[in-house]
Amino acid sequence: MPETGGRSQRGKIAVRSPDQDAILLTRDAGVATITLNRPELKNALTPEHFALLSERFEEVAANPEDRVLVLTGSGGAFCSGADLKGGGDAAKRIGQGPIARAQFTREAIEPALKLHRLPKPTIAAVNGVAAGGGCNLALGCDIVFAAESARFAQVFVNRGLSVDYGGTWLLPRLIGMQKAKDLAFRGDVIGSQQALELGLALDVVPDAELMKRVDEYARNLVAKPPIALSLIKSGMNRLMSASFEEGLEFEADAQATCLGSNDFREAMVAWMKKRDGQYTGE
Repeated sequence: MPETGGRSQRGKIAVRSPDQDAILLTRDAGVATITLNRPELKNALTPEHFALLSERFEEVAANPEDRVLVLTGSGGAFCSGADLKGGGDAAKRIGQGPIARAQFTREAIEPALKLHRLPKPTIAAVNGVAAGGGCNLALGCDIVFAAESARFAQVFVNRGLSVDYGGTWLLPRLIGMQKAKDLAFRGDVIGSQQALELGLALDVVPDAELMKRVDEYARNLVAKPPIALSLIKSGMNRLMSASFEEGLEFEADAQATCLGSNDFREAMVAWMKKRDGQYTGE
């Protein structure tokens, strides 16, 4: 898909989507930030926008200069979920029968899989409403920071829908089975403090300080060895349902990879010399 690039404030490189900048990607010193940018619709996304988001995730995954991904929204909202009224052929495909519907839904949730598999730390900066697929897009990130004004909602049941965007897998692991079912069964909106108490967010931050807090956290991770971070993430994601023995096998292989890396040697030298490490991901 064609793109045009421009330079924004503080030297950041902006990669602009052809669809009125609906999905913005900026880069700054190892931190890639994807901003959902349809503020007039609380950043609801059409299937076409979700496809573009999937491409952005692939781009960040493949770029060695991107060490950490931050996902956020513009205009005081994170993402209100799917916009099926936004044009395209969504309604037509949904009406073409069960096979077409199944193919449509698999394509629509592809970004959730790309985000889950992204081999770098991912951080959601939830700056307002995160509902339906938008809620689970946030929860699919490794770390979630919420503004005080943030609101989370598993609204699917209120639309006659089952939970998607990974929520069926994510919610029980984040907050336990009974609380997960309660959220999904009722479809209620919860505030940032309740999200923090449940374990959906790592921290709640005043609205004006959210991006500063996220940036500080992201830059702390940028300074860490990227190979080690990637293996820590993939191991924890893969082994949630594995046996202890399978976990040890993964750890042995992962540690062997780390021990053979330049980052490990640099970390040891930095530790002995009491200085910060300079890591290359090699």
